[in-house]
Amino acid sequence: MKIKTLLLGTSLSFIPQFVNAQCVATTDCATLGYTETSCPNGKGIKCPFGNTWACPSTEDEICAKYGFKYDCSGTGYASGSGTPCNNKYASCTCASGYEWKNDKCEKKAESPLGKCTGKAKNCKIADILYTDGTCSADVVSSKTPIAVVIYIGSDNCGQALALEGLGNYEWSMENVDIPGLFNYTDSPVNDFSSCENTKTVIDYSYKQHGDRASEYYPAFWQVYNYAPSSIPETKGKWCLPSGGVLDSIYQNKSAIDQSLTRINKENIGRADWWSSSETLYNSARNWDASSGFFNHTTYSYKNRNHYVRPVIEF
Repeated sequence: MKIKTLLLGTSLSFIPQFVNAQCVATTDCATLGYTETSCPNGKGIKCPFGNTWACPSTEDEICAKYGFKYDCSGTGYASGSGTPCNNKYASCTCASGYEWKNDKCEKKAESPLGKCTGKAKNCKIADILYTDGTCSADVVSSKTPIAVVIYIGSDNCGQALALEGLGNYEWSMENVDIPGLFNYTDSPVNDFSSCENTKTVIDYSYKQHGDRASEYYPAFWQVYNYAPSSIPETKGKWCLPSGGVLDSIYQNKSAIDQSLTRINKENIGRADWWSSSETLYNSARNWDASSGFFNHTTYSYKNRNHYVRPVIEF
C-alpha cells in the first residue's frame, strides 16, 4: 500500500492520506484498514473489492490518540502542562486549592487538621496522629504520621505535637503586655489555649509591625510558618503550646517518647521550652525539661532563646 503524508502543522501531525492501494484478494478490507463507510469530501480511497473506505485521520484524532485531549479551561484550571497538540494538552496545571485527579482539576479536600473535629474522642494521649486526621497506638504503614497526641479535652478536641523541633527563638523582642492575652502570674496548667494564644500574638504583631512582625515575635512566627512537606496545607495552623499543654507533655513524657521512637522521630529531649502563656509584659511561661520535672512557677524573660516545637489541633 502506498501512503502519502499530510503535514498539519503540529508535533504529531504526520497523518496518512491514502492515494492508491494494491490489495491481495485473500485479505479482507478491514485488515487492510478500509473500515469507514465513507470519507468527508471524497478524501480517501475505497477498497478495490468492497464498499468500505480508508479515510485520513483528523488532527484532533491524532492528538487524542496520544493523550492530548484536555483544553485546561474552567474553574480550578491554571494552564496546560507541557507542549500542546492542536491546542489540547496531555494534562493540566491546576489553580491553587485544586489538584489533578481523575483526569481533571478537582478541589482539594480540606485538611482535617488545624481545628477541632471531635475525632480526638477516638484517640488517646501518645497515639500517633496521621495526615488524614486518624490516630493509632500502632504504626500504620499505609499512612503518613504527622504528630503525636499530647492533649485531649473534655470536648473531644485534641492537640498533637510536631515530629520535630524548630530550634531556639525569642518569645518577643519587645516588652509589651499583649492585649487579649491572659497574664498567668500563677501556674498556667489550666491554659490549654495554644492556638488562641498564638493567633492573638500573631494578629497583634502583624498589626503593629506588618511584614517585619516575625522579627519582633520570632517564636510565634516560626510555628505559624511551619508546615511538614507531607501536608503543606497545614501552614498557618500550627501553634506554640500553652502552659497546660506543656504540663500534659511532661505528665505523659515517657509514653510520648515511646511513640516518637517507634516512628524514628525527635524525642522530647532536655531542652527549655517556650509556652504561649504570658506572665507579664516582659515575661512568659517556660518548661525546663532538663530539670526532669515541670516547675509550675517558672517563667522567663521574653527576649531569651528557648526551644520551639509546634502543636496542632484536631
